[in-house]
This record gives sequence, structure tokens and C-alpha cells, in this order.
Amino acid sequence: MSQILGVLGVILLTLAICQAETVDRYETKTQNDTYGPVTMVVDNLADIAVNVSDNSTAQLQDKMDRTERDIAGNMEVLTANALAQLSDVIFQTNELLVANPDCNPAWSLEELNENVNAQLSTCTVSLADLLQDFRVQSQQAMSRVQGFVHQIAELPAKCQLVGASPLNPLASAGAHICFINAMAEVNVGMAQSMHDASVLLVQTHQAAAEQEEQAQQCSVAVVQQFGDYLREEQDQCQS
Repeated sequence: MSQILGVLGVILLTLAICQAETVDRYETKTQNDTYGPVTMVVDNLADIAVNVSDNSTAQLQDKMDRTERDIAGNMEVLTANALAQLSDVIFQTNELLVANPDCNPAWSLEELNENVNAQLSTCTVSLADLLQDFRVQSQQAMSRVQGFVHQIAELPAKCQLVGASPLNPLASAGAHICFINAMAEVNVGMAQSMHDASVLLVQTHQAAAEQEEQAQQCSVAVVQQFGDYLREEQDQCQS
């Protein structure tokens, strides 16, 4: 974000200098050419601002995508670890009860696995909700940032209309003033949108860390619960 603001600041300073030179030139000599050196500077600086903004926006998008992948990946790891811890006792119990159907005629490995997965899903439901909310909010944040980038790209043509009057020798100067003022507004908007996106990332990381800890504790409890149940089934069948 600081890179964007720095470049936009340089752009505004450069345009201010060019603007002063433009007004002085028009006060001493009327020109009919509406696309002069300063107009070319405006176009070039707008291109620079768009390129820098695009790069920073791409970096921000990468952070958003990585955060989304991390949350989803951690949810999968929590579930996979819990299932791995239960796999041996589930296998042993199933082997025993299948070999001794009288021990528990209602035994169903498929039903057990469904119950285990359902319980583990409740452990990660808060993370799933957080992930869904983050997806929506990150898309909105990126849309706002990209909107300002589009505004920058459109400014030269938009402000050029202000300076299109051949009857006004200072019309081109007005176009440059339009660009300076518009860039200042974009600067403020871009800074706020980038700040909001950064806050979203920080808050999401903090919330994810807290909820992952809670999900881990829940997962441990589920493993303990089903492990105790299965070992009890084994003991009863072997007694």
C-alpha cells in the first residue's frame, strides 16, 4: 500500500509542476494543439499509477487467496488427523464385531463413520462460517480496490473532455487541474480501501487462529469419545 501512495504522491507533485508550466505557457502563447507535452505527461503518469496499482492489487489478491487456502487446509488437516487417530481402533473393533456378530447385531461400520464425520464437522463449523464470510468480504474488498484502479485508467480521457474547448486557451490547463484533483481523491479512496483490506486480513487471521484452537480441542474430545466407545465395545465382546 505504501508503494501505491508514494507513487500517487509523486504523480500529484509532477502534475502540479507541469500545471504551473502549462498556465505560464498559455498566458504568453495561445496554442491550438489540445494534446501537448503536459497531456502526454498526464497519460504517462496515469499509466505508471495503473501499473503500480495493478501490481499491488495482485499482491493483495495473493494474500487473500493464501488466507482462504490456509483456513480450508487447516480444516482438512484437523479432520484428517482425528480420523487417523481413530483408524486403528475402528479397524480393530470392526474386525472383532464382524467376526462375532452376536456381540452387537446392530453394528454398522458405515453408520459409525457417518457419526464420526458428523461430529468432526461440528468442530469446524465456526471455521467454515469464517471462511465463507471471508470469501464474500475479500471479494468486496478487491472489487473496491480494483474500482479505484479503473478510475485512474479512465482519468486522462475523462479530464481531457474538460480541456477540449478550442475557444478557451486555458482549457487544457483545466484538464490538468481536473486530473490533479481527481488523482487526489483517488489517492484517499485507494488508501482507505487498501487499509480496509489489510484490516480484514489481520482480523481474519486472528479469528482463524482462535477458532482453530477451539476446533482442535473439540476434535480431541470427539476422538476421545469415540475411542472410549469402541474400546468398550471390544471389552464387552471379549468378556
